[in-house]
Amino acid sequence: MPPYMPPEITDAIISGIPLVPYRTFRPSLSHTLAMCALVCRAWLPRSRVELFKYIPIEDDHTYDLLVKRVLHSETMSRYLASVDSLALGCFKPD
Repeated sequence: MPPYMPPEITDAIISGIPLVPYRTFRPSLSHTLAMCALVCRAWLPRSRVELFKYIPIEDDHTYDLLVKRVLHSETMSRYLASVDSLALGCFKPD
């Protein structure tokens, strides 16, 4: 029998990933969550929920990607329910 980790532990691990400001020398939160999604199938749903909590739309290209890859996707559009905030505009790191 393969090793098993309870879903509550998986959720706690993924939810506990610290927010790292974008464009630093360390990987960003979205990069780390994307890597978590690749660990195994069990980690994918929770990683996607966390990835969709905050969506920054900085330009036309980002908007187009959101529409094409998320809104028009049957599997991805359901994760929009987990969005806490959506930011529109150009952002400059501090």
